Amino acid sequence: MDLPALLAENIVQGFIVGLIVGFVVRVASKTVRNLLILQFLLLKYLESRNLLIVDWHGLTIGLLGQKELVIEEAQNLFDTVVEMGVFSGALAGGFLLAQRIGK
Repeated sequence: MDLPALLAENIVQGFIVGLIVGFVVRVASKTVRNLLILQFLLLKYLESRNLLIVDWHGLTIGLLGQKELVIEEAQNLFDTVVEMGVFSGALAGGFLLAQRIGK
């Protein structure tokens, strides 16, 4: 197989996969967001009726000091995407297009 045909195949495959992943992420993120909002409202309602006690300050213990780990993981993800080349560019393009269409 010649190089232009291989590049075109990678671009098309990456774009299609990116579109599919973009739509799935969009739907899943809306669903998770709605579930988290409902959970928060339920917790606040139960707390206001003195049926439940929530230690809101205790929920963030251990998460505030993880800045370096998050930055390191983001850099590793970026390096992986860069190493994938043309496919990753088409994947990112398809993903971004799916995010735009979904609005």
